[in-house]
Amino acid sequence: MTDERVERLVADLEIRRTLTDYAAMVDARDFDRLRCTFADDVCVNYHNGRTIVTGGDEVVDYIRTNTSHLLWQHHNVSVYGVDVDGDAASAQVYLLSHQVVAADPTHVLMMAARYQVRLGRGADGDWRIREMVHTIQLVTHHPVVTESPVPVEIPAAVRPGL
Repeated sequence: MTDERVERLVADLEIRRTLTDYAAMVDARDFDRLRCTFADDVCVNYHNGRTIVTGGDEVVDYIRTNTSHLLWQHHNVSVYGVDVDGDAASAQVYLLSHQVVAADPTHVLMMAARYQVRLGRGADGDWRIREMVHTIQLVTHHPVVTESPVPVEIPAAVRPGL
């Protein structure tokens, strides 16, 4: 394997890690580590163009403010199509997100969305998100149930409970 190919593979893995760290740190509310995923001059276009936030600290503050009402959330991201060109890269990321609002823990909000992401390698060699466009495809709101709506045997070890 050539050195160039190894470098591309390492960059691809590092970029995927940056993108999954973004999702995990949002869910964990680890805002210091979340900040490390963004370039200082990042520009994020959230919610189909309704909100544009510029600057790493500002994006983190936006996320902190706009998730504070949630009891919990889970962002499941799948990274597709990472393209690396030297110290720049782009990626397509698919998102399935589940969120429970603290004021109503009897329902789960589910969102399917995409992120178009541009990244850059910082002076420290780490990949940072430089631009991100968040496009919502679907949002649904479902009641949390403790019993299956159809006859099915659910083992006690995995049976949901409130």
